[in-house]
Amino acid sequence: MEGEYSTKKKLISICDIHSNKEGSFEEFLIAITKKLTANGYEHLIVFRDYPIRSVEEPLIEAGAKIEVIKLTRFGFYNFLLLFTNIRKHKPFLIHLHFFPTYSAINLLKYVLNTKVVCTDHMGGRKPHSNIKKLFRKYYYYFSFILFGSGISKIICVSNFVKQKYSKDYGIQSDKLQVIYNGINMAKFQRKENIIELKEKFGLGDEYIVSCIGLRKDKGPHCLLKAAPLIVDNIENVKFLFVGSGDCKDYLYSEAKKNNLLNHCDFTGKVSDLSDIYSISDCVVIPSLFEEAFCFVAAEAIACGSEVIAFDSGAIKEVLNNSQRVISRDYNELYKNIISLYHSESSPYELREYIMKNFSLETNVDTHLNLYNSL
Repeated sequence: MEGEYSTKKKLISICDIHSNKEGSFEEFLIAITKKLTANGYEHLIVFRDYPIRSVEEPLIEAGAKIEVIKLTRFGFYNFLLLFTNIRKHKPFLIHLHFFPTYSAINLLKYVLNTKVVCTDHMGGRKPHSNIKKLFRKYYYYFSFILFGSGISKIICVSNFVKQKYSKDYGIQSDKLQVIYNGINMAKFQRKENIIELKEKFGLGDEYIVSCIGLRKDKGPHCLLKAAPLIVDNIENVKFLFVGSGDCKDYLYSEAKKNNLLNHCDFTGKVSDLSDIYSISDCVVIPSLFEEAFCFVAAEAIACGSEVIAFDSGAIKEVLNNSQRVISRDYNELYKNIISLYHSESSPYELREYIMKNFSLETNVDTHLNLYNSL
């Protein structure tokens, strides 16, 4: 095995996730592997368990090697687990994904003479008390003091993520760099067969308002709360609640209790979300979670749908401070949906902004430039 890694510049991506779906991060790994292979790198990807076949096969085809290490929540133990692997492969750089930014793993820089890059993918919830806020600040600050010198670059997936270091943690660092997440523009574009797609979902000429993700922190209940007001103004409205989550049963029972089932469809998981985006007149993102980025916003706009979103985390950046970024209030959601229904606005100018700033190609090229500079 070691001999296979002896001739090219080596990079190890260590991903503390279960890769059990063909998601945006998996698309990134495939795209960056292709780019690295084309530019003379070898790319080893370490997962906590084997990815599903539909992810594993394109990764291997792109040139990646895959290994599995059962990582834990304990930084020093992970340091020991990774030490043998990294000493064997001797990479010039390790790239950490979904790890704490500052941990004992960063010290591998000194022990094994390698560079460490970490991507901060995380949004989060605002602390509910000053004590929790203070605890979080000092936890990050002292972790920064202990382990910050071991990291070469911190990639932030939005300015919102970058700003939390100084704003929330009191950390000033020149190692922070924004590289926005990217979406596959070839995949996310408006479909032509709209009538056929609507028939697939049992729809006709309704005004379609979609909400993706049924976890409570994604706020689908806020749309349902606004639904009676919307129905009073748009008789042929149809609400699509897409995906799964802890709110699904609650949403169904509330829709039934309020005589809204004729206006609500619960689609379950949809394999190609561009189908939903393409048939939607409006995609709402009533997120109560501080979004580190917001793939749904970028994907929906790329597919030609209008978007109305709560002001959560980086959503303003993705939507270029659009007037459709609103306060977290179901009444505001209702008012903006009605306003959009009566307007003749077009999302295509915003789509140009999305294509220019948030394409997967741009994201991958920027990563390669960073790797080359280290």
